[in-house]
Amino acid sequence: MSNFKFDWGHGIALALGSFILFILALIFFADETGDLVSDRYYEESLTFQSQNIDAKNNANLLSSKPQIIQQANGIKILFPPEIKLDSGRVLLQTGAYEANDVRFPIKLDNMNSQLLPAARLADSADYDISLRWYSGSKPYLIEDNIRWNLP
Repeated sequence: MSNFKFDWGHGIALALGSFILFILALIFFADETGDLVSDRYYEESLTFQSQNIDAKNNANLLSSKPQIIQQANGIKILFPPEIKLDSGRVLLQTGAYEANDVRFPIKLDNMNSQLLPAARLADSADYDISLRWYSGSKPYLIEDNIRWNLP
């Protein structure tokens, strides 16, 4: 028979060794690294004032703003008739993966609206929606959060 006695020193060593193995397993098996919001983060931060803050202020001064409506067939963006836009884009960003982000150029139909089809959206996701457009040379920006659930 063995004369091995399990005392508190062995317990501490076993607990510490188990903890180290657990942390190493977490590091090794973690496969979600996430994506950067932008690969050109520094360059974009230099123009943040003119591109975002001024555009948001311009949008806040509008008497009627575009509406974002969730429907069974997608997300509908409805512009008021008094807004005449030259160009624009819609960006739907998820927090985790760039592959789930969706970009659309704004192309309004005769009802002054645009449908973002459900087929292009993730089945269930929280989106940060960024609606950016230009009227003349004036930029506008509306940002919102939506929870999209495929019906």
